Amino acid sequence: MAVGQGFLGFGLVTAGVVGALATVLGFFGSTWWLFDFAANFRAHLAVVLLMVALAYSLLFSKATGLFFLVMAAVNAIVILPLYLGSPAPAAGTDNLIVVSFNVDQRASIRDRAFTWINTVDADVVVLTEVTEDWMRLPEAAEPYHYLNDLPIDRTFGITVLARDDLEVEVMRITQVRDTVAKINASIGDQPIVIYAVQPRASSNETDAKLHQEYFTEITSMVRSETDPTVVVGDFQSSPWSNTFRNLLSDGQLVDSLTGYGIQTTWPADRWTFFRLPFDHLVHSEQLTTVDRYLGPTFGTEHRPIVVTLAAAA
Repeated sequence: MAVGQGFLGFGLVTAGVVGALATVLGFFGSTWWLFDFAANFRAHLAVVLLMVALAYSLLFSKATGLFFLVMAAVNAIVILPLYLGSPAPAAGTDNLIVVSFNVDQRASIRDRAFTWINTVDADVVVLTEVTEDWMRLPEAAEPYHYLNDLPIDRTFGITVLARDDLEVEVMRITQVRDTVAKINASIGDQPIVIYAVQPRASSNETDAKLHQEYFTEITSMVRSETDPTVVVGDFQSSPWSNTFRNLLSDGQLVDSLTGYGIQTTWPADRWTFFRLPFDHLVHSEQLTTVDRYLGPTFGTEHRPIVVTLAAAA
């Protein structure tokens, strides 16, 4: 019995200490990419530390259990604004429905995806990791126009579709010329600018620096706009990462998740607890989120997001 308790106690302490370290170091994501990677798991850390705190308090030490509980609370405090916050009221009835979907280069889901998009009645559709096969529009895509093509030097890219003939400019930014699409749209009489993004994942130190450079340039573009601005796409990071937080603060943008909770999108084939919210839409304070929800799973690594925007009162 004593040996069992020893192993159990050691396991709980190890999980708690690792979780506590990840909790604290996640606030220092600007210093090292692995610290920022840890910040993506705030929700997981909150749940694991809570379970460790309860188990350790009941079986071993209440003081140590209380420490782990405090660490769980730190993560919960970071997460709670997504649940407790509320979007600004809309100024009128005009709105814009935006779909963002990383299609994972899988043309096999194209017909089913467009059938679903039609049920959403989206105004603007942003597709990332699109291949040439996606350019052959199925019959279900008749209401939409392709507004741009793939970069000639890449096997996949960003594609924008819309019901109206909007102006779209595809740009290449950062030292490795990653893609961003600028869309001039409107909500009623209010012009808006939408930046569709597709950064690389922060899977190593080099790509993490390029990821940060990408969003630094996106932030500069947002700050240069005079009209309300939207940034949408697969961000390859959670709302708690340093890059995401800097985009919101420096770009003076609002997270469309506020008031809608954690809508996890990746990896789509996992149970909700094991997924992360990587697909985002953020917008200027002059706009508000009227509705936000996830689309179905199509067998890709990401679930689409559907966001309805309006002018804020």
